[in-house]
Amino acid sequence: MQRASRGFTLVEMLTVIGMLGILMGTSAAAIARAREQARIAKANAEVRQLIGAWLAYEAAYNGWPVPPPEGGAEVEATESVLKELLGTGQNKVVFLNAKLVNGALRDPWGKPYKLRFKSQTQSDIEDTFSTAISFPNRNRLKQQ
Repeated sequence: MQRASRGFTLVEMLTVIGMLGILMGTSAAAIARAREQARIAKANAEVRQLIGAWLAYEAAYNGWPVPPPEGGAEVEATESVLKELLGTGQNKVVFLNAKLVNGALRDPWGKPYKLRFKSQTQSDIEDTFSTAISFPNRNRLKQQ
């Protein structure tokens, strides 16, 4: 009379563990890609929000919330720079509803957004300015 088997053999256990390891490895890579894509989407949304707030302020007050620095220098998006957009400045109107981390508006990778100003004079009568809002780690937006 034969006894009924009541357990798994070593080979069966190693096979199951190996399959689980392969599944975990592939799912971990997919989760990491999804997180990176989510960070990129969040950064794009924050930049759009910052641009929208900047344009709304310019339309409301016919000027910029910050005077442009000399020579087109970059300025970090800190609380003191964004105070007019955040509603903590002189006008008390909120154009930008954003969470500041350590006193600056930071991208999902922890680096502060930067504002770059470039002055262009089109004529002797009128001065026009253009603004480029850039954020660090731009190379992360390159799709594989």
